[in-house]
Amino acid sequence: MVLLFFVISGYAVSISIIRLREAAPMHFYWKLTSSVLRRGFRLYIPVLATCLLSHVALFAGLIDWNTGNPTEGRPGAEPWSALGSHLSCLTMTFLSTLDLTRFLQVTGYNFQLWTISYEFRCSLSIYLVIFGLASAKAWVRLMAIASLGAVFIWFGSPIISAFLAGLMFAELDVAKENSLYPSTGVGKRYHTRLRATCLNLLPGLLFNIGIFLLCLPQDPNFPPEFWFQSQLALLFYVDPQIRIRAWHAIGAILVVGALRHLPLVRASLEPKFAQFRGVISFSIYLLHPLFIMILRNRILEGVCHSLWGTDFWQTRQDESAWHVLFLAWVAAGFIVGLLLVLASNYMAGYIDRRSVAWSYQVEKVLCGH
Repeated sequence: MVLLFFVISGYAVSISIIRLREAAPMHFYWKLTSSVLRRGFRLYIPVLATCLLSHVALFAGLIDWNTGNPTEGRPGAEPWSALGSHLSCLTMTFLSTLDLTRFLQVTGYNFQLWTISYEFRCSLSIYLVIFGLASAKAWVRLMAIASLGAVFIWFGSPIISAFLAGLMFAELDVAKENSLYPSTGVGKRYHTRLRATCLNLLPGLLFNIGIFLLCLPQDPNFPPEFWFQSQLALLFYVDPQIRIRAWHAIGAILVVGALRHLPLVRASLEPKFAQFRGVISFSIYLLHPLFIMILRNRILEGVCHSLWGTDFWQTRQDESAWHVLFLAWVAAGFIVGLLLVLASNYMAGYIDRRSVAWSYQVEKVLCGH
C-alpha cells in the first residue's frame, strides 16, 4: 500500500504545477519554487504533532505494546520518570523521520514514519525533473521520465520509480488536456471490433496483474510457484527485500495506470464517503499505530476475561473458544477503527489542513512577501 501511495503522491505533487507550464510560465516558476520551499513544512508539521502525541502517551504509560527491541523508545524512557530520556527519545524520533540519524534509528513507537523521509526526498526529486524538462517537447518529457523510471527500478530504487510513474501519468493527462498529441485519424481507419475489444480488456488485465503483484508476500524466500520472482532476479538486485519492493512498485504503477481507464472501478472512489476517507487518509496513517498500541490489546484482554474468564493468550490455546476470539477481534476492530476515524477527522481539520496555511505563512516570512 505504501508503494501505491507513492505513485499517487507523484501525481498529486506534480499535476497542479505542470498544468501552468504552457498556460502561464511565470506562474509555473512561482508554483514550482513555492512547492519546493513549502513541502518540508507541509509534511513535517503533522509528523511533529504525531511524535508529540505518541511520546505523551509513552510518558503517561498508556502504550501497551512490546516491540521486543530493548532500545525502542530509548533506554530509561520509563512511564512517569526520566523526563530527559523521553525528551531525548522524542528528539531522536523526529530526527529519524528526517533521515538524519542513519546510524541510530529510533522510532519511538512510530514505526510507520519511515516513509516520510522518502516522501520528502522523492517529492524534491520530482520537482527537479519537472524543472529540468520544462523546456522539452511533450514526447521528449514522457520518454525521459519513462527512461528514468526504468533506470531507477533497474538499479534498485523502486520508490523513486513509483514517484516518476505518478509524474508520467500527470504529464499524460496534461498532454491530453492541451491536445499536445493531435489525432491524425489513422487509428480510426483500422479501429476494428476485435481491436476495440482488446483495448477495452487491456486495462482490466493490467489492473488484475497489478493487484497480484501488490499482494506478493514480503518474505524473500518465495515458494517455487513464484517462478518469475525467483528466476527473474535482476542483476543489480542484490537485496531480496529491494527485489520484492520492486515487484510491489510495478504492481502499484499498473494499478494506478489502469484505474485511469476503468471508469466503473474509478466511480467507486468518487462518492462522498470515499472522498472523506481520502481527506483523512494521511492522518489515519500517522495515528493508527498509536491507537492500536493503546487500545487493541486491552480490548482483546477485556473481552476474553469477560466472556471466557481467561486472558487473551490463554483463550487462544483453547480451540473451543474460537467464537470468543472472533468477538474479541470484532470488538477491537470496531472500537479502534471508530475512534481512529474520529481522531483522524479532527487532526485533518485542525493540523493537516492548517499545515498548508502555516507553510504559506513560513514562505512569506522566508521570502519577504
